[in-house]
Amino acid sequence: MAVEKTLFQNDALTIVLASAVAFPENVKFHVRLAARRLLDEDEDTWWERRGLMFEGRRHRTRPSRLLKDEVLRFGVRLPDGTKATTVEGRTHSDEWPPPRPEGPVLRLGSGGGGGGGGGDRMATGHWNLWLWPLPPPETFEFVVQWPAFDVPLTFTKIDGEAIATAAGRARPYWS
Repeated sequence: MAVEKTLFQNDALTIVLASAVAFPENVKFHVRLAARRLLDEDEDTWWERRGLMFEGRRHRTRPSRLLKDEVLRFGVRLPDGTKATTVEGRTHSDEWPPPRPEGPVLRLGSGGGGGGGGGDRMATGHWNLWLWPLPPPETFEFVVQWPAFDVPLTFTKIDGEAIATAAGRARPYWS
């Protein structure tokens, strides 16, 4: 389902919660990023910041780096006040099927990016995030922060009812 909520925007960066895919027990969010080099930005700074869009995933597994400015941070705050973030350091299980975690849990999944058609002046990227369990059918907050790109702790309201409705329509691929 389309969400199309701008989470953050300034002269150099836009972060958009583009869509959500709801399942009976959880939801996958798709986040899109677009960055551009400002006219007064030196080349070294631009290439360093551009690289963060594509290399940020590797920082999530290094606990000593979790709160470094280069780490893009996502989170949710549910109506009852519980929170989940991508920097909580929860480990993945090698068991299959994996044990049910104590929720809520927000995990950074696949991502990627590339040039945005603007040569050395623009870059785009995308991230997938999994939230378990499914949020309640109430408004909740999606959170983003990225100090390296001057993104302060920013909260955006998300319609939990729309996600719950979509989850109610979800059907398994196999029975």
